[in-house]
This record gives sequence, structure tokens and C-alpha cells, in this order.
Amino acid sequence: MSRKDVERETRRRFILDAARRVFAEKGVEEASMDDIAREAEYTRRTLYAYFKSRDDIYLSIFIEDMEARRDMQCRAVAEQADGLERILAWGRAFYDYARENPHAMRLQLYWDFRGIDENAVSPAFFLRFEAINQALAEDLRAMFRQGVADGSLRPDLNLDMCISQYLYTLRAVLNRAISPSYSFARFDADSYVHNYMDLVSRAIGRTGGTDV
Repeated sequence: MSRKDVERETRRRFILDAARRVFAEKGVEEASMDDIAREAEYTRRTLYAYFKSRDDIYLSIFIEDMEARRDMQCRAVAEQADGLERILAWGRAFYDYARENPHAMRLQLYWDFRGIDENAVSPAFFLRFEAINQALAEDLRAMFRQGVADGSLRPDLNLDMCISQYLYTLRAVLNRAISPSYSFARFDADSYVHNYMDLVSRAIGRTGGTDV
């Protein structure tokens, strides 16, 4: 990279780090370009030289988190033998990542419930998002197919429906587990997630459960 490219990437990285702090403190929905500019000690004009919008910044950070989480999940899954254990390890690795990066769940839930204006983000960013999102979905689909083939999962499962429901319920459970505002009942976060994984195992496992 040229010196100019290095300087540009350094500024871009600085903006993203500032935006992470703002999103963690205020949430994506309440954060503005002015907030991010103040945190980065840049002008709004400087931010727009690197990103099209707040959604553009959000998507760039979200993609980085998804890629880092997938790396963690792939390592966890590689240690398991059958499909069911891989599915559960994938979910536990998601929890581990969320605990280490609590802002990541806020980014995920923003995507799930608010979404972005595709016209407000860079086409390159959106293509990169689609690629990592598809890779995560294919990872999970392969585990479910393996589980049916190796007998660790029930053979009558509607795989696409199960995958979708596992993803959305897992994200909701992890958000409740790590959220400091959770007050419906006082559960230890690890026990809360462990119980959820046991329910998943009993629902989709061929033998009706496993030691999770």
C-alpha cells in the first residue's frame, strides 16, 4: 500500500473504532453522524469522505463482527463429531463471542428489527455482507444436513424452517442472557444459555436430548 492508502485506512479505522464506542453507548438507532464525528474528533465532512452514511458505518462494523464470529464458530465446530454437537457448539460459540463483544448483539438486533437503507450503503459493503451472511447460513445448513445423515438429528425435520427458527431464537436468548437490563427473572447467564441449548437438543435430536 502507498503512504496515502495507509493514511486513508488509518483514518477509516479510527472512524470505525469511534463509531463502535458510540453504538455501544447509545445504540445504532440513537447514534448520529454528529455523534460519531465528535467521538472521532473529525468533522461530518471528513466522515462523508470515507462513508456514505451512518448505515454505511454500521454495516462495515457489522460485517467485521460477523467475520470474527464465524472464525470463532468454525474453530468450535471443528472439535465436534456429529451434526447435533456441531449445531450446539456453533450456538455456544455465538454466546462466547457475544459475551466478549456485547455491542455485537445490539448490532445484530438492529439488523433484525430495523434494517438498513440499501441505497445508503456502499455496494461493495453490501456485497461483502451478503457473502458472509450466506457463508454463515451455509455453515449451519451443512451441520443440519450432516445431523440428519449421521442420525444425530430427527429425520423428519424441515431443515430450512429449523435453521431460521434456531437463528432467531438463539439471538433473542443471547440478548436476554447478556443484557444488563434483563429483570424478568434473575438467572445466571451461563445457566440460561445452557438450558436453551438443552431445549434445542431435545427438540431436534434423534434421541430427544444430549448432554450440552
